[in-house]
Amino acid sequence: MKTCLLLALLGLAVFSVPSESKAAPDSKGELYTLLDQKNADRLLMVGFSDNSINSLKGTASPLSYRNRGGYRSSTWSERVTNQLADDYGLEKLAEWPMTEVGVHCVVYRIPDKSALSTVMESLSKDDRVEIVQNMNVFKTKADNYNDPYFKLQTNLQQMQIDLAHGRATGRDITIAMIDTGVDLDHPDLAGQISNKQNFANDISDSFSTDKHGTAVAGVMVAKRDNATGIIGVAPNAKLVALKACWPDKTDAIEAICNSFTLALAVNTAIKAKVDVLNMSLTGPTDPILTLLINKAMANGIIVVAADTGSGNPSENFPASLKDVISVQSIKQAAPSANALVRSISAPGDKVLTTLPHGTYDFISGSSIAAAEVSGVVALLLELKPDLTVAAVHTILQKSKIMAKDGLIAGVNANVAVNTLCETIACAPQNLSFAQFNPAGEAQPEPIR
Repeated sequence: MKTCLLLALLGLAVFSVPSESKAAPDSKGELYTLLDQKNADRLLMVGFSDNSINSLKGTASPLSYRNRGGYRSSTWSERVTNQLADDYGLEKLAEWPMTEVGVHCVVYRIPDKSALSTVMESLSKDDRVEIVQNMNVFKTKADNYNDPYFKLQTNLQQMQIDLAHGRATGRDITIAMIDTGVDLDHPDLAGQISNKQNFANDISDSFSTDKHGTAVAGVMVAKRDNATGIIGVAPNAKLVALKACWPDKTDAIEAICNSFTLALAVNTAIKAKVDVLNMSLTGPTDPILTLLINKAMANGIIVVAADTGSGNPSENFPASLKDVISVQSIKQAAPSANALVRSISAPGDKVLTTLPHGTYDFISGSSIAAAEVSGVVALLLELKPDLTVAAVHTILQKSKIMAKDGLIAGVNANVAVNTLCETIACAPQNLSFAQFNPAGEAQPEPIR
């Protein structure tokens, strides 16, 4: 099976560099210069299968492997990456084994950008290489609205979340969020994050001050009945916060990710055996991410992604993938005619949610809508953990409720829960939220 060659754009210096390679820039200024969008045509990544990845993974002291930020690379694979560098005149910047798919990936820089297409064509014919692809750029989708007096969660009222919480709150369900960092000390999020990891640490070492991830997290898991702030769609679910994106500009809510950091995060989510994977981001079709996301779904993980409504699959990935739950934002008009036919819609206009430093504000976009649907999926999985993605999609489609103007159909959490409860026994939840979300939980530790 063909597996991984990537044109890099951002964030690749997260990994240690082999001693045989030329060292990657060690300052953030150099990294930003190297990984700026204008340099994309000089960076590429090659990948190939390494059978020893899984055969040696987890051994006590694998002498033939070298540590790569918690993962290991075999000396055989390093020899191959060095040979490729020598054969094609490339500079090796970083490498890492994709443990869950048995693939070793390496990032190179090409001296002459005009030779890129020629080198890629040659590599695609090289028996040592299994896939050729661009390293794509992904962006979060959100619009910031500064309206601090409009402190009402009309989105959850529209979804009848209060009634849905009579049956389910997401208890015992884990949602992996691939996004920016999260404010771990926010009064509505403290104790809600069970694990965290930053895959873009050398590009952006911030975590708790990141806006987009904090906003998306609040929509999904903000605490209930804590006498402050807002309520999440699935307040009793736990969140695994995997930072693969970073603010586009200082203090911006918009964020950027790339194939490499996203692949690390998806691979980690698979290993963590989460129940739901939320990807409130969008970008071009990506082969290595396709491989990993399909693996996640094959393992029973329900994947939810933002749908821009553009109708262009090459700009609407991973929502465009078959079996991914794609979600479009309901704004002031009906969903776009170009949206994916199977796309789900949810409130995404001026949604009140959490922001860093214990604050709140209104945020809009398909990122927020996707987070709402991930929360609804968590409610459904609490009631029936073995739900298939097909069953989830059918329930969500059946739960659509028309807005007052009769034009917009959106997911209704209460209808979704009741639809499922027509086929299984659902006991009402009368316990207070505090009884199954006790205070004083340990702070999250990085996933290993």
